[in-house]
Amino acid sequence: MVSEVFVATRSDRKSGVYTWTPIVLAMLFAGEAQGFGRFSYSLILPPLLKTSLHSVFLTGTLGTINVGAYLAGSIFVTWKSKRISGVRFIRMGLVTSVVGLALFGLSESFPFFSLAMALMGFGGAMIWISSPALAAAAVAERRKGWAIGLVGAGIGVAITIEAQVAKVFVHLHGTLEWKALLFAEAGVGLLITLAAFIFLHDTPKAETASSLSQTSLFDGESGTLPKRNILFAAYMAYGFVQAIFLTYIVTALNHDHHYAATTSQSIFSLVGFISIFGGVLSGRWSDPSRDRGTVMFFSFIGMGLAGVAVVSGSLPFVIVGSFLYGFGMSGVPNLVAAYIGDFSKGALFARTFAMVTLFFGITQAIGPQIGSAIASASGSFTIDFVIVVVVSSIGAILALLIRPKKLNPVDL
Repeated sequence: MVSEVFVATRSDRKSGVYTWTPIVLAMLFAGEAQGFGRFSYSLILPPLLKTSLHSVFLTGTLGTINVGAYLAGSIFVTWKSKRISGVRFIRMGLVTSVVGLALFGLSESFPFFSLAMALMGFGGAMIWISSPALAAAAVAERRKGWAIGLVGAGIGVAITIEAQVAKVFVHLHGTLEWKALLFAEAGVGLLITLAAFIFLHDTPKAETASSLSQTSLFDGESGTLPKRNILFAAYMAYGFVQAIFLTYIVTALNHDHHYAATTSQSIFSLVGFISIFGGVLSGRWSDPSRDRGTVMFFSFIGMGLAGVAVVSGSLPFVIVGSFLYGFGMSGVPNLVAAYIGDFSKGALFARTFAMVTLFFGITQAIGPQIGSAIASASGSFTIDFVIVVVVSSIGAILALLIRPKKLNPVDL
């Protein structure tokens, strides 16, 4: 017996609580996986560089380890999705990610930093791949984009909150400045993990492993995803842009343009705040026509303009760029997930989303390392953000190409 990737709550299906409970839980899970386990690194990077690592190359290596482990986690989910239910992936991912956060806070050396980043990356993949299906299963087919957008909004909420909390800790001395943030996030993550064990349970699916395997992303049956290779390439472009921009924006503003620490953290917080709405709006705008490609095109354009703003260093431009990037940051992954949801559901959705995440993970893995190498060689982050502009433009072109001439979404 195979368990379906989405999970049910103990709430009554007939009540409005049932609709919102899995969505809110999915938002919390995504916030812990990505907001804490991935993007908190951008906030702790400047004090970590100053107090512990003293090397831009090593900070880039840690970023690569994190997203490399995320890639490994994506492979694991793809491999085991026929045997392990979504709720088990979420629970295992939360435990792994929280342990990683606590370990990083307790560590003082690069080997333990590396292990902690690997745990957060691997756990984050298990959580993030399973969470959108949890939300999508709670709503009608025509509202999938909206529901998945809300899951992405959870990441934005986490980023916004952690950036504000980081400003509280900025006056602490030495390593405590960044350790305090990680300990706080580990505590919140523990509460979210407990919620996953209390409120979620598996829903068996009356399908065998052999029947599931008959519907493949790469065969000619109903599981075929139109223009999948172009979609994968677009998500790879997004992954590379994301790896450079969010990893180094705070450090670039501090180092290249001499922003105060609190100002650059506020910019990061603004990006997170706007991302709360980007995924929801992109889903809402694209749901009626199922034209995910056009909205994705404008999301990529906005991210490219944000790269231009960081290169300029002008605070008004950077603020506008934060708005644009925040929208694209949550808009693109939501649109990718919604596009997949238009043509698959249940366990097939999870496997498909895991597979596209593999391609995303490849560029996420190499992005920080390339960015740190360029910054070390050039002495600034200008070239890094020029690359953000170029790759965003490539992503915009690919987004237009995924617009299908004839949609055949499931269960309309």
